Amino acid sequence: METKRRPRSVLEGAFTLLDALVRHQGEAGLTQLANSCSIPKSTAYRLLEQLTALEVVQRSENRYRVGAQAFRLGQSWQPYPRLLELARGELRRLAAATRASSVLAVPCDGRILIAAASLTRPEDGDLLRPGSTVPQRTGRFCPTWQAEHELVAVEAAVRLPTGRTIGSLATVLTVPRTPVTMSDTVARAARTLGAALAG
Repeated sequence: METKRRPRSVLEGAFTLLDALVRHQGEAGLTQLANSCSIPKSTAYRLLEQLTALEVVQRSENRYRVGAQAFRLGQSWQPYPRLLELARGELRRLAAATRASSVLAVPCDGRILIAAASLTRPEDGDLLRPGSTVPQRTGRFCPTWQAEHELVAVEAAVRLPTGRTIGSLATVLTVPRTPVTMSDTVARAARTLGAALAG
């Protein structure tokens, strides 16, 4: 038996377009956005113009990009109080110590969200930029995803004194490098971050 798809609300359509802009590296044309969201072009245009009026989206000629208001709203998001502020310094130190890109990962809708990053390789920007998501298996970077991108993620949980896990720190290495010596360094950084959150 065929079931009818629930009609998409105006709000859902607007957020679908914003999500598509992020997937298209923050900028795309009207036709590209309408097609990738399966929204009629006239509907996509109307929603994008409304978002532009609210400064959530910016329009330059025939291209749309994420606007300043979306940036301001995003900056206020925190997976846990002070976590991003404290994690950024710890990630810089971890990346310097391991000479590899390091990220703060938090669970999000069945995937892993990169909440903050200190990237040492430009090519890691596509996969590990803050705001991107990564497939997970039992709360860790999915091994299939790691193999597909020829990466190895060395992870350690960030825990509060109560024992609650709020995310993890990970150093992401290219396959030829051995992760064995990194485990202690990453674990120490995760403990330092957990202790700082409790302070």
